[in-house]
Amino acid sequence: MSDITHKGQCACGDFTYTCAGEPASVMACHCRDCQYASGSAFATVAFFPAASCELSGSSKVYTVKGDAGMTVNRHFCGNCGTPLYSVLSEMPEMLFIKVGSLDQPDSVKLQGHMWCASKLPWLKLDDGLMQLPGNPPL
Repeated sequence: MSDITHKGQCACGDFTYTCAGEPASVMACHCRDCQYASGSAFATVAFFPAASCELSGSSKVYTVKGDAGMTVNRHFCGNCGTPLYSVLSEMPEMLFIKVGSLDQPDSVKLQGHMWCASKLPWLKLDDGLMQLPGNPPL
């Protein structure tokens, strides 16, 4: 068992979390839904087992059918609006933590890019990491 913990919060501090251990993966998602949710070209998410995370505070939830047809429950702070994490209804055992909400976002390492089929054409990826057209194998 790893002694590593990752802590995070929203911008106003109303919602905090701690996840034990390393994430199963860290991916930049370029799907259209993540573009809407992040207000940017992509969202970077760390995949953590839900059982390894302790959440404190209440979040608001926006539910949408994602690009792969799965039900995405997007949790965000109702006070400051910070995107916090997502849960797929079809995979409740995983939390997809928004890397930007980590206290130390540089504590996790990007492993690749997913949903590159909808990547914005002006964004050039030259980091040498894998580039998947859709979801990674889970």
